[in-house]
Order: sequence, then C-alpha cells, then structure tokens
Amino acid sequence: MPQISVIVPAYNSQSFIGYCLKAIRESTYKDYTLIVIDCGSKDDSISIAKQFSDILIELPNNPNRNFARRKGLKISESPIIVNIDSDVLIGSDTLLKIHNYFSQHPEIDALTGILSKNHPNSDFCSQYKNLYMHYRFMNLPERITFLYGSIYAIRKEVTTSFFCNSVLADDTALGQNLFASGKRMAFLKELKVMHLKKYSLLSLIKNDFRIPFDWAKIFLCFKGWKQLGKNKTGFAHASIGQILSVLLSFMIVIFFIFNIFFTSFTLIPILSFFIWVFLNFNFLLFLFQEKGINFAVLAFFFTFFDNMVMGLGIFFGFIDFYRRIDKV
Repeated sequence: MPQISVIVPAYNSQSFIGYCLKAIRESTYKDYTLIVIDCGSKDDSISIAKQFSDILIELPNNPNRNFARRKGLKISESPIIVNIDSDVLIGSDTLLKIHNYFSQHPEIDALTGILSKNHPNSDFCSQYKNLYMHYRFMNLPERITFLYGSIYAIRKEVTTSFFCNSVLADDTALGQNLFASGKRMAFLKELKVMHLKKYSLLSLIKNDFRIPFDWAKIFLCFKGWKQLGKNKTGFAHASIGQILSVLLSFMIVIFFIFNIFFTSFTLIPILSFFIWVFLNFNFLLFLFQEKGINFAVLAFFFTFFDNMVMGLGIFFGFIDFYRRIDKV
C-alpha cells in the first residue's frame, strides 16, 4: 500500500493538466498512487490523464469538485490523502515535505500550503489574484481552521466529515468540520505551489463573488463570529483586517450616497476611507515592491472594487443561508 494517494479532480483541463500531472510524476518521493477523477470533460483531459495516472475515474454529468474529491477518497487506501487541483504545479519535494511533516508531527491531522509569488501569466488579473492570495496567506498562523484546495493533505483516518452542500468552498468547509471535531491542522509556508489559472476581469469578479457567497454560509453554519480574533486571525483564512476592509468599502459608498442628500455625513465617508487605506496599506506596499508603481496604483482602485464584490457575495450568501432555513 502506497503511503500517499494523490487525488486530482479535473474538468476540461487540457490546457494545464498535463503540466500538473507531469510535475507530480517528477516528485522525489515515489511511494504514492496518482488518482485522477475526471468530471465529464469534453476536451482531451482524459487522454492526457491516461498518460500519467495510476487510477483514472471518469464521472458523467459534470459533478462538482467536492463530489470528485470524495469519490477519490473512497477508493484510496493510503494513510495520507493529498488533494491537488488540476491547474497547480507542485515542487519536486512537495510530497516529501508532506510525508516528513506528518511523520514528525503525529498530532497533526491535516495540513495545507500556499501559492508561490510566481505565476506564468503576466496579465494584471492573474498576477493580482495570485499575489493577493500569497500575501494574505503569508500572514496566517501555523495552526489554522481551514484547508486550501490548491494543495492540502489529510490523514485517511479522520476524513469522515464533509460539508457536502458547499460546492466551491468545500476545502474551507472541510477544515471547519475538522476544527469543530477537535482535529488539528497545520499551515506550512514552505509548502509552495504554482497556480496556472489565467483570470480575465470577468472570471476574477465572478470568482470573488462566488467564493465569499459560500464562505458566508460556512461562517453562519459554524458560528464563525465565535472564532473572530482567536488564533491570531478572523475566520478561516480571512483576517479581521480583510473582513473590516470589505465592510468599510460598503460603508464608504453608502455614506457617500447619503452625503449627496445630507451634508452632515461628510466626515464619515472620509474617515472610513482613510481607515480602509490603513487596512490595505501593507498589501498595496507589497504589490508596489513586487510589481512597481503602475501596478500598485491600478491595484489600489481594483482592491476597493473587489472588496465590494466580495461584500456582495457575503451579503447574498447570508440571504441564501436563511432562505434555505426558512424552507426546512
């Protein structure tokens, strides 16, 4: 029995799955089984996967990633399960790091990693999203309450609890399930992978609405307000600063609109804006250091807009959560 089962869910991934699987095959650690779960791809993903995988499962009707991961989990017999998205490149030592960490830390039930600063696409949206995720994760503590879908590993023995209703943020929901069950998860900053996904403006906005939409429901389901401020973070991978930044972006716009009719509100949007700038200053400085002044200036305006998109996602996530409760 291999010590590790690597599960890669895929759907219409022909543009990058070959790179993903080839990187796994180039691992210095060899005691693993590579399982690809294809979710009804209409392109050449399956034929590419056949060249690299030990086990290839073809699922019809395009089930979601959460379903594919659980399918891979059921057929795996290894004590350690590693989940890798099909648009991610791991390093040659990634599996070795995972194996060694679990061996040296028997008290840890799951672990997750981080996106590297490098991204193959040079466009603003892809670079911004990649650097945003890298920066936010670099400020997380070693012990966490979530898992990150691009790269996470979990002991087979504890994978009994899945939040099946969460389609996009199933990794965060799984982490919260484990945390609520008293399991321990570790965040390894040295476990870096490269994301290959190319974002357009539309796909980035769509992503930053849909993920917070799921995040909001997970927050309510697991009473996330009780976690705020604990473990040196906010809820899951979102810091208190991030959450406040999203809330402030709405306040600024709302008070600005009120100010058109009631001049007594003039100072409130101005003060809120300066607080928002303060909360995002270090992130924008990081972007300036990495990409220069032009990128940072554009990011300044986009970050404010993106905060509002995330806020809308959270708002409608709350509504959908309570709407579903009312129907039960």
